[in-house]
Amino acid sequence: MITSLIALTVSAFSLPLLENSTYSQTETKCTLTVKEQHLPENTVLTMSTDKHNNFDVKIYHLNDLQAPSRGELSQHSMDNIEQHPSFDYIVDHNLFKRLNNQTAIYTATIANDNFSPQRFTQAFKTHSYRTTLHLEGLKPFTFIASQRQADAFFRCAEQQISTLAKR
Repeated sequence: MITSLIALTVSAFSLPLLENSTYSQTETKCTLTVKEQHLPENTVLTMSTDKHNNFDVKIYHLNDLQAPSRGELSQHSMDNIEQHPSFDYIVDHNLFKRLNNQTAIYTATIANDNFSPQRFTQAFKTHSYRTTLHLEGLKPFTFIASQRQADAFFRCAEQQISTLAKR
């Protein structure tokens, strides 16, 4: 588990310059990784789901928000703000990995209360794979996934759900 998460984070921070997102799939998990629009080398959003329909949403960043701690995250549509509601989530801030004495990678993970990660993921899809996130204590983040990568992720997630329903 830890090894795959480290590989995911390392690959997330080294996406090709022309690609702002990647999609990956294993036998048990689908993952979409999206670089932040303005800080592509410093901030990454990951959304994943497993064969049991458990969603997980994390933001990897370089800002120490007094980890470990709890905070708030607001998700907003980039378009038609009046038509799309914003959503607020509780997030857990944690140290993910210390790279050296000056640099560390932190995570903000949407608290898994059985609906928040799934609601976040569905809102991301509804907003055309684009979202603005306000993480308490930081400037807003903008994430825009490539349609091809996001479509593949959501197809995989739907297949996971239909496979689970057949059992």
